[in-house]
Amino acid sequence: MESQKTCKLFGAIRAILGIKGALPLIHGPIGCAYHIRYILSARSARQVRVLSTEMDQNDVVFGAEEKLESKILAVDEKYSPELIAVLTSCASSIIGEDMEGVIKRVKNHINAEIMWISAGGFEGNQTDGYEESLSALINLMHEPRIKKDHVKNSINLVAQFRGGPDLKNLKKYFKKLKININCVLTSGATLQEVKNAGAADLNVSMCEASGIVPCEIMQKKFGIPFLSETVPIGVSATSNYFQTICEFLDMEYTLQEDEENAKLSIKKYLRYTDGKKAVIISGSTRAIAFTEFLQELSVEPVLICLDFEGRDTLKKLAEITSKKNINPVILKEPEYYEILDYTEKLNPDIILGGLGEIGISKKFDIPLVDVMHSQEITMGFEGALKLAEVIKEALNC
Repeated sequence: MESQKTCKLFGAIRAILGIKGALPLIHGPIGCAYHIRYILSARSARQVRVLSTEMDQNDVVFGAEEKLESKILAVDEKYSPELIAVLTSCASSIIGEDMEGVIKRVKNHINAEIMWISAGGFEGNQTDGYEESLSALINLMHEPRIKKDHVKNSINLVAQFRGGPDLKNLKKYFKKLKININCVLTSGATLQEVKNAGAADLNVSMCEASGIVPCEIMQKKFGIPFLSETVPIGVSATSNYFQTICEFLDMEYTLQEDEENAKLSIKKYLRYTDGKKAVIISGSTRAIAFTEFLQELSVEPVLICLDFEGRDTLKKLAEITSKKNINPVILKEPEYYEILDYTEKLNPDIILGGLGEIGISKKFDIPLVDVMHSQEITMGFEGALKLAEVIKEALNC
């Protein structure tokens, strides 16, 4: 009743918004677009554009396919997007609008490319939306026709929806390693990069819950192998992440100096963090990474709250916790009151979460480090040191 997850439509929109020149058009009531636009604008500190057909009561009763057609034509004329992604909502999914028919009727009358995604909120959660959007985008990808289409020593980052400093930092590392990023699905990708994604040597899944299935589809369709490593948060995870990719591509790992400097620098924080207890509230991908990272600071994660679970999330968490001989409480898809109860019982020193945890932080007077939505670096060696500094400051050390 107090779920920490959101709906499929949210995930689909977030994935589409990562493509330059793409516009999501929700075939649904005004509220679906407004609230998602509001949340994403607040989280990213920039205005995002999410459009709506603004279905009303009459549309829900008698259908709104003609309205959808006219809105698609209007979007194409007014905004000149490269891609229009039409997304169903609960309303249009329930009444069974003929989306395929609408797309066929308008596709030759617009300049933009067009696709549609079944995204009714009741059909699944946000990870289902991410996954289905990526799977739909694969249909736009070209089969590499000849060898010259192939990009040597190249990778796709799949299900990387976070842009900003983290992605910029990752690109810097790959450039130093002389590894080409072919496409980032979908943060900052152009439509042409999406179409050329089938020409990479390797896919790297960046999300436990929504990256694996698209990687498997691309492996079957284009023969691209994939890796699903812990994202590079923390010194050890950063080293393992880049070494594994380099080994797979038969490239030289040249970050030894960065790694050694980070190992020395991270030790300086142990005097402030050793013996502290933490709560982690996040998605599966970051929960795994932060559980491992906190061990480098000798901070014990006493509670891990997963808003969704990936295919190997519990297995990876078990490997980390058994190796470090810790036994945190793990809540899978908890309700809000469960998080409150366990936080009060376990009395942690710090919370690693996001904007949604401000209330918990204030209720129990526990410092919160926003590791979900901030514009700070969290990935790479610099990210590890930056996070250590932020945690130190939050603990008032």
